[in-house]
Amino acid sequence: MRRQPTLRLLALAIISAAAGIAAPHLATAEDIAPLVSPDRIDDVPSTKVDPFPAFDNFAWRAFVALNWPSRTEADHRGEPDRERTLGDSGPRVWETFKSRYELFEVGPDGKSAAPSPWARYEGLNPCGAGVDNRVKTLASFVPFADFNQPGFTLGEPLNPLVAQNRTYTRYEIRINRAEYDAIAATGWSESKNLPNEDHPADLPIGSIAIKASWRLMTEADTPAIRSRYYIVKDAEVVDVAKSLAAGRPLCSKSDIGLVGFHIMIKTRYRPQWLWSTFEHVDNVPPAGEGEAREPDARDAGAPYSYYDASEPDRKLPLLGSPESLPVSASNPPQVDPAPMQVTRRHPVHPSTMAMNRAYWTLPGIKGTVWEHYMLVASQWPTVIIPRGPQNDGTYFPGLTLSPGVPREPYQSDDPSRENKENLANTTMETYLQDAPSSCMACHASLANARGRDFAGILSGLH
Repeated sequence: MRRQPTLRLLALAIISAAAGIAAPHLATAEDIAPLVSPDRIDDVPSTKVDPFPAFDNFAWRAFVALNWPSRTEADHRGEPDRERTLGDSGPRVWETFKSRYELFEVGPDGKSAAPSPWARYEGLNPCGAGVDNRVKTLASFVPFADFNQPGFTLGEPLNPLVAQNRTYTRYEIRINRAEYDAIAATGWSESKNLPNEDHPADLPIGSIAIKASWRLMTEADTPAIRSRYYIVKDAEVVDVAKSLAAGRPLCSKSDIGLVGFHIMIKTRYRPQWLWSTFEHVDNVPPAGEGEAREPDARDAGAPYSYYDASEPDRKLPLLGSPESLPVSASNPPQVDPAPMQVTRRHPVHPSTMAMNRAYWTLPGIKGTVWEHYMLVASQWPTVIIPRGPQNDGTYFPGLTLSPGVPREPYQSDDPSRENKENLANTTMETYLQDAPSSCMACHASLANARGRDFAGILSGLH
């Protein structure tokens, strides 16, 4: 595929935006022109000959807006603080979205309870009654569920991920007000009136779901290393040693660093949602070459979070091996787990890397921790209008085109293609980096096929 014309146009758009000059009209000016703003782009209404810049810019604009410092008043959850800049401290917009444990609330009797209204922080915290829901909490009412990546089998987690500092990566899910209010109002969070294939869910346009992965910071993480991460200090995190001694999950305070970030946004023109995933650039060694090469932690004198360069021949444990079995009450975490050797199986797309480099140079990002995060991939449905109530349109990347669907230049029906584009994050789909096991494929099979509108947060309800 020829990318150079697109990259030249992208470069022109970047220069034009910086100079205040009108850029060539490919989709709309804001579709491809990088911008640091607390406001994201609402949609991508069309796909051009090469759609990567428009969708990648949509992803970056969303990443910036969601990571803008948030207002902290309860009645302004999920709203940016417009008096502040991206590089300022404080909880981010997405961190004031409702957490999974606030949606699936548990009462004092241990049974499902109605979730609190959006503008409140009431409710039991998984780390105990003494922990306020304003405090960053990496825990779950299901013991150790926050230690595992999702899998393709309904209701079953897949595997943990152990960083080189011998700590388990932890995961959290948060949703915005549009999605939260819709789910809470229907009673679905209490397993009432659940949607199904005959009566499918149709979540509101503008619904947003975030999945984040965090690495625990230890004494080995020097100030120089920490300065490269977005860090939350004194988060409430399940403490492995305390939990094993007590026979139940217990929490303690820990500093945590953001290493992975999934974004799902449902839009008018993409009712099958728009998907993107970001990673910290120090997670694993680069896989690309030339201008498409990802940043290398070694160039900055920093360690990889999930790769030991002194053992290049060591492999990731096989999926299903004892090291990769899901962490649970029956298979509790270890105090000193063996680190996992992770690599990126497919390089980041050249157009996506061009967009990353454009954002890293922008005032407001350059010189902040956010210049150390990169867009790994975007994914979008290529059939804009859904064919049925389940929005089961063909999704990108489509290795096999459905009959009657117009073929577009960025699609391929050749399953033997060596460089398959795919949406995978090394911290969240460590074992599922090969197409077609992408975010949209997973959510289509686990959620949408059951009438749950691609919402993974609804997939395990019964």
